[in-house]
Amino acid sequence: MGMRWGVLLLGLGLLSACTTLPTGPSVLVLPAVGKSMDVFQVEEGECRSYARQQLEVAPEQTASAMRLQVRYDRAYVQCMYAKGNVVPGVVAPAPSVAPQFPGTPQR
Repeated sequence: MGMRWGVLLLGLGLLSACTTLPTGPSVLVLPAVGKSMDVFQVEEGECRSYARQQLEVAPEQTASAMRLQVRYDRAYVQCMYAKGNVVPGVVAPAPSVAPQFPGTPQR
């Protein structure tokens, strides 16, 4: 029985060592209107680096390639969106405006 567990654990260890990290995003992000391609490419590189950093896991933790890609894409999109770029399918929140009541002084 102990030999079977050893072989199973060895096999699982070898499989987890084969998990490949994402090489890039699988989502579309576009430059903001008026942003130059040079600036967009610099931001894109910074966000790829940020997304890779978010994937750091301890050796004993295993994750599927699909789960790693989802985590990478999430971090990448958050970074690019924070830099003002356009993520198709994500609607920017409307600015909140306090209601104005008659007779209330303007600020």
